[in-house]
Amino acid sequence: MKVIEILQRGQACCAGLPERNVSAKTLEAYKATFARMWREPELNALRPDIALDTFHHRRAALHAVSRLMVTRLIANCFAAGDRTDIAAVQRGARMLKRVLDRIEPALALDPPLVAGASPLQSPHSRWRKAAGPHPQRGRNSKKHVLRHLPEDWQERLWQAAPEDWPYRPALAVHLLTPARPEEVVAGERAHGWSPGIEVELRSRTCLALTISPAKTHNGRFGTPSTTITVDPTEAGGPAAYLAELCTAAGGRTVVSLRSKNAMRKGLARLGRRALPEVGVVITAYVLRHQAVADLKATVGAGTEVAVAAGHCTDRTQARYGRAEHGKTRKGFMSANSARSPRVGNVERGYALSKTRRLKSSVDTPSK
Repeated sequence: MKVIEILQRGQACCAGLPERNVSAKTLEAYKATFARMWREPELNALRPDIALDTFHHRRAALHAVSRLMVTRLIANCFAAGDRTDIAAVQRGARMLKRVLDRIEPALALDPPLVAGASPLQSPHSRWRKAAGPHPQRGRNSKKHVLRHLPEDWQERLWQAAPEDWPYRPALAVHLLTPARPEEVVAGERAHGWSPGIEVELRSRTCLALTISPAKTHNGRFGTPSTTITVDPTEAGGPAAYLAELCTAAGGRTVVSLRSKNAMRKGLARLGRRALPEVGVVITAYVLRHQAVADLKATVGAGTEVAVAAGHCTDRTQARYGRAEHGKTRKGFMSANSARSPRVGNVERGYALSKTRRLKSSVDTPSK
């Protein structure tokens, strides 16, 4: 094959791989995963006995790093041509051909989405079509620890927090909302800069907490902001405490942390002190799962829970705390987001469950 044909083949490969704008940390993770995949006998995103999220990560690494690798090799060939170094051009073309011989079959198995297409509308992946059994996803999820916690564990945690504890405002936010720990830290979000959690006392009976979700995949998912309102006269100590902070600050304040890791360590120590009989490490994600479970018990699974959690679809909440592990939240008023989530999954799930129960009752012979 001629050098020009190899270069055209490489350019065609890159044209089918959309350029992804990911963080430096994510790119390093992709490179490390791709390096492991490259050392395997066959370059393939799907491997036996891997979980769905692992497959998704491997596929994303394949797409992102393949484009970088082929682009760099093409650039090296052109640079050698500019120097009229024929030997270097030929070496580069041979290397590019070897790389394409491995990458192209892998991309044929897992092609990237067409530009502008929504991942939510993509067909089932090869992982779902592959023969099982598949590893259970989320075995270590914090949703599974909720059943081991006493019913009043949130109240006990709040009462154990000293008044001068530096993380007390952040704890109040986590007790009232399903905020992620990184959302309490000021930083750049997909839709602009976020100072942290904005808290506003709109009236004596209306406290609004506005969250800028951090997990939006460059704005493609989630929502730019979510606002949860509660009645501080009914929602308990954390809400009353934040209302006092707002009053002292002229009506509104910002709850922000410099380090979520420092909060994580402090929260774990507080949990051990407040709940000495419980063998569960209390983290912000335990509080997030409990908040979702409580909202399911308060308003029912569906749109409002998805909005409060900052999800782009009502399907995701199934991975969080169950309603039977939650309790009705006094003082909860509403949850609103700048972008409405896609809904219908919960209703379809209820309908399917009802159909299965009816079928089971019909199929079961009467005694």
